[in-house]
Amino acid sequence: MNSEMTKTTHSWLNRYLLLNFIFALLVALRYLTPNPYPATILSAVFLLTYTIAHLGLLTLLLSGVLHLLTKIIRNPIAIRILAIILVSLTLSLLLADTFVYQQYRFHFNGIVFELMVEGGTEIFSFSWPLWTMIAMIIVTFFAVQIFISEFLWRKYTQVNLSIKPILKIWALFLLTGHGIHTWADAMFEKNITQQARYLPISFPLTAKSFMAKFGVVNIEAQKQQALLKQKKIKSAINYPMQAMQCQPPAQPKNILLLTLDSWRNDMIDEAMTPNIYNIAQMGNHFTEHYSGSNNTRHGMFSLFYAIPGHYWQPILDLQRSPVMMNILKQQDYQTGIFASAKLTSPEFDQTLFSNVDNLRTHSKGDKPYQRDLDITKDFIDWHSNRDDDKPFFAFMLYDAAHGFSIPKDFQRKYQPSLDDINYMALNDDYDAEPFINLYKNSIHFIDQQIERVISQLGDDINDTIIIITGDHGKEFNDSNKGFWGHNSNYSKYQTQVPLIIYWPNAEHDFYQGETSHYDIAPTVITNALGCSNHSKDYSSGQSLFHKQPHDWLLLGRDGYYAIKDIQQLNELDRLGNFTIFDTNYQELPDAKLNMKNVLAAMEELRRFNK
Repeated sequence: MNSEMTKTTHSWLNRYLLLNFIFALLVALRYLTPNPYPATILSAVFLLTYTIAHLGLLTLLLSGVLHLLTKIIRNPIAIRILAIILVSLTLSLLLADTFVYQQYRFHFNGIVFELMVEGGTEIFSFSWPLWTMIAMIIVTFFAVQIFISEFLWRKYTQVNLSIKPILKIWALFLLTGHGIHTWADAMFEKNITQQARYLPISFPLTAKSFMAKFGVVNIEAQKQQALLKQKKIKSAINYPMQAMQCQPPAQPKNILLLTLDSWRNDMIDEAMTPNIYNIAQMGNHFTEHYSGSNNTRHGMFSLFYAIPGHYWQPILDLQRSPVMMNILKQQDYQTGIFASAKLTSPEFDQTLFSNVDNLRTHSKGDKPYQRDLDITKDFIDWHSNRDDDKPFFAFMLYDAAHGFSIPKDFQRKYQPSLDDINYMALNDDYDAEPFINLYKNSIHFIDQQIERVISQLGDDINDTIIIITGDHGKEFNDSNKGFWGHNSNYSKYQTQVPLIIYWPNAEHDFYQGETSHYDIAPTVITNALGCSNHSKDYSSGQSLFHKQPHDWLLLGRDGYYAIKDIQQLNELDRLGNFTIFDTNYQELPDAKLNMKNVLAAMEELRRFNK
């Protein structure tokens, strides 16, 4: 490539990237739709300058890569093709991220990619019309980029474009945006700082310590924010805190734990779940029960470990199994694990069930309902061939409600009902009834599978503790904030789940009040497995036979969690930023944190660190 052609290629590349930077700004407007508009002129200035500076920085990085390639690849056509591919993929990813953010209020991250890559159709089950729409969007991006590329190459490559003035303007926006954020962070102006989270890969500048030396920082706000910051978890974890002291009962009971993925609290009644309802009538139905989080990974973690999801990573690092599972093995329980979704993503094979021999990690079937049928069949086979002289522990995780999946010939009790879900159509004006009815039909389908499981028990039911619950809830824009699904907030719609316990010949009455997943393992460990330890030695909960009222409840995971009390919900991030909501998930801008509860919760988040 001669010098004149190189100059032409650079001129085209600058114009091409500048125009696509404007397109990126337009796409980024989608990040604003689920969020409140800036409340002050200063917050509006920050949002404008920071957005331009941030996307401009990403554009400059892409520009640097492409300009460097012009020194390696001398063919201008090859450079243009490469630029079209990179820009099209980048814009497609940006657009996809806006959909993720609008529904879940977080951006593409390691967990999302892990679920997409490793979870496959067991996590994301899209219909073929939706895949077609996604493919059409990507093809459209490429077609538009080819047109723009050709137009700019033919019309404007001979007109010199000086990049220096553009860089100076960008630098001004960069300094302004980060400067405002630095001041706002020091003064705890969360109406400004929270806007930095709207954009992906966002790392705004902070300098509280430096500014404090000059007396310009709000000292009280600084103290409060420092208090709310999470401490990093050490690699070692002190779980359990004391050696377990257990005396197996003379006549041990079997334990059957049934879990419905994405089962919200109000989805149980005599019509929808007649078989589960019958168990509730025989036993106890806890109507104020909460998972430990809003997603499967951390909800199941709270169910088995009885400690907050904050501890997931150190437990995974050590591959330490739950106290409850260890005691079951020590007492020679036969263990059967039957999960519809694979147990390798999330890594339940390395955590919840890491001590289970010959662990069944996968189920047969391409669709959730097919895998639900498979685990029901496998449980029946396993129970039929078990050793009658030993007690058993069986766990089953049904996935049809999570995937909105039912057989085509299954009678749909609730009408009108969707066949497929167009996730891109979900907004505040969307008629949710057919969507919810599909969800109800999938729960009705699971209830029929559970009837088969209960029938299989036969006379064993008289010696079997049956626990039925969900790993987390499911939201259908209940708070009118554009939330659909789960894993996006800690409202009751995404965290409150049913809990039914049938306990044969119970010697005590169950606690009647607000309960959580943290209480289930202590109930089993203390009252079924004969352990005398105080529940604080291994859990954040209490036995439901001896539970005392609690002022607060922890929900969430490391980096993003919530403290729920009777009157409000306090959502916090790793930087100490917090937002307070009422019980219906409506923001309370003038509410104050209950610092007594916050301090107690913070202590619980570090209590099991070694």
